[in-house]
Amino acid sequence: MAIPNDYRWDLGAQLLGDRSVQSTSSALTGKTVALLLTGGIAAYRGPDLCRALRKAGAQVFVFVTPTALQFVSRDALEWTSGNPVVSALDGRAQHIETQPDIYLVAPASYSTINKLAHGIADNAVTTALASALGLVESGQVHLLLAPTMHGSMVNAILRQSLATLANLGCTIVPPRGEDGKAKLPSDAQLVAAVVAAVVAAVVAAKVAAKVAVTP
Repeated sequence: MAIPNDYRWDLGAQLLGDRSVQSTSSALTGKTVALLLTGGIAAYRGPDLCRALRKAGAQVFVFVTPTALQFVSRDALEWTSGNPVVSALDGRAQHIETQPDIYLVAPASYSTINKLAHGIADNAVTTALASALGLVESGQVHLLLAPTMHGSMVNAILRQSLATLANLGCTIVPPRGEDGKAKLPSDAQLVAAVVAAVVAAVVAAKVAAKVAVTP
């Protein structure tokens, strides 16, 4: 026979705020990540990815294409990131004023990848990425893309665009190959890729500084 005390669950220690997250790492403490979601079913994972980045210490701002919002709600993204979602640009110039240290496009659709490689800035995400690419060229930010799409779309045009972007300094995060598709890697793998980019930049800066002072 059930009794009321059967339902006294151990819920763990309460956090300070309803949208707070339990820290699992300090690897991204002090870093601001722009998480850019493009059209594709994998966009539904955006809220979990927001929380994974925040658990590593990052502050997260989310940019979305109109199609991305067909797969994930604005409310869920705002709740998990703790910041307003940018779906259109206005006089506040959000693509510049958020000043991220890292841009992570996950999922990065066929359309967005090719637009970025060919200089097209026609929505909030592609305009933010156009600005980011200029900052990548001067070594001020990191830009990571996680391509997701059906395998038939991984064609010569896409591969050329990825090569172009890699040569411009972007990091291409390899997809999880499954069922003949390029799928989004796990949240842990995406966070690890962001951390690796940050660490690599720190190491490169130290090496450059050492070379500069060497007689």
